[in-house]
Amino acid sequence: MSAAPAKMVTLRSSDQQIFVIGETVALQSKTLELMIADNDNENIVIPLTTITGSILAKVIEYCNKHAEVETSDEDKKIWDVQFVNFGSTTILFDIILAANFLNIEGLLDLTTNKVTDMIKGKTPDEIRRTFNIKQNFTPEEEEEVRRENKWAFE
Repeated sequence: MSAAPAKMVTLRSSDQQIFVIGETVALQSKTLELMIADNDNENIVIPLTTITGSILAKVIEYCNKHAEVETSDEDKKIWDVQFVNFGSTTILFDIILAANFLNIEGLLDLTTNKVTDMIKGKTPDEIRRTFNIKQNFTPEEEEEVRRENKWAFE
């Protein structure tokens, strides 16, 4: 007797790209898990209006890898190190937002830890350059903030 065919889930990104994935891949997301459980329809299409197709493709790539039962946890960790090198902080932050929205704990931890590593040991000016953050204060205003909050700089 053959196994029942795997249930498929269709996701539609904010830019109307369609992704058909296996249910085991979709269940990496607690949000999708709840949506699937709440819907009896076999042909469910889940609209993800806050996630673009290019970001959703990366999220699915992560979920595919982590749904593989034949891949060891150690091999997944090695793969994760390479996966998280996006080359763009914009992509990194978009994936953080998607992982948070979809409630994919492992991906959220992986990406936020990447940000932590990018900040570690840097001065505020270096962090601003890394993440392309504009300076909000004039030098005089910054000095005043430092004086008023001396405890934070000790």
